[in-house]
Parts: sequence; structure tokens; C-alpha cells
Amino acid sequence: MVMRRIVKPKNQRVKRALQKREPKIVENTKTAMFIKGGKTSERITDVLKNLQPLKKPDAVLLKRKNIMRPFEDETPIEFLADKNDASLFMFGSHSKKRPNNLVLGRLYDHHILDMVELGVTSFKSMDNFKIEKCAVGTKPCLVFCGEQFDNSPEFIRLKNLLTDFFRGPVVEQVRLAGLEHVMVFTATDGKVMLRSYK
Repeated sequence: MVMRRIVKPKNQRVKRALQKREPKIVENTKTAMFIKGGKTSERITDVLKNLQPLKKPDAVLLKRKNIMRPFEDETPIEFLADKNDASLFMFGSHSKKRPNNLVLGRLYDHHILDMVELGVTSFKSMDNFKIEKCAVGTKPCLVFCGEQFDNSPEFIRLKNLLTDFFRGPVVEQVRLAGLEHVMVFTATDGKVMLRSYK
């Protein structure tokens, strides 16, 4: 067990910042970081740029190239999470052995809890469709299709992670007039397909 040093505030601004980071009875909505790796393909860059608005305003898009390997050394991600006060991350990279690679993960107390590695085989940008964009802060309806999300332990964990990632803010009432945004995850033949509907 690691003992954390107690930081005493020197002024009111630091005191307010420390109070924001203290544990709460009702937690805030989880913030997500979208991180570009040292080498990324155009497809992965587009994926990150298209998924980040779906998570707004609780999203931080890091535009600089971050040379890191999440499965080998998690300290850079933990450092960025502590700096940005984020508990979810999406890391995109591209290499010869792992082309168009996407890593989703979550953190607890700024330490990595779990990660899932996905490969992007095909992608169509939201700019290709001539429709209105979703309003910022819209809570999506998440739909999971396929038996693998109920039977396979890997897919159950992926479903849990995706729900945690895209669930949005906690609301007390739901508008019955209609749904504004639906995200459908379909599992077939070991692949997961994501579609976003407005």
C-alpha cells in the first residue's frame, strides 16, 4: 500500500482545486482522454476525432503524439490521467504488427484497472453522412446485439467497459417524446460493430 503525502493548500485557488479532486458521495461523470500514439494512421486519427464529440463535454482530445505502449508501461497513461483528472482513456496507434490499433481502458484512483485492445478493420466517418450532429451532452441509448455479449467472458467485460465509457451523465428523468442518439454495438464472428444513429 502506497502512502500519499498530504498536500496543504497555500492559497484559495489550490484549496478549491484540491476540494474538486476529493472523493464524493455522488461522483461526477467520468472524463475520458483520447490519446494519439507515436505513430497513427489516418483511419485511427479519424476514429478518435469522431468518437470524442460523442463523449463531450466530458472528453479531452490530446493532439500531440504520445510515444507509449499501454500494455508494457502504464505509467505515462496514469500520469496523463492524473494531470487531466480522467478515469477513462482511448489510445490509438498503428504499427506493422498491430495495424489500426485502439486500446480502451479505465482507471481507478489514477491507476489502470483494465484495458481492452481492438483492431479497426473498416470505418466510415460521420462527415460522410449528411445529417445533423448530436447536441453536446446528449445521453445516448446503448444497445448491445449478439449472444456473445451474454456468453463470452471477454465480450461481457467489453460490454461493461463500453457501457462505462459511453453512458453519459446520470439523469433522473427520461424524455419520452423520442430518442435523440442511439449507439448500437453488434457482436458477430468475434467482431464488434459500432453504429451511431441520430
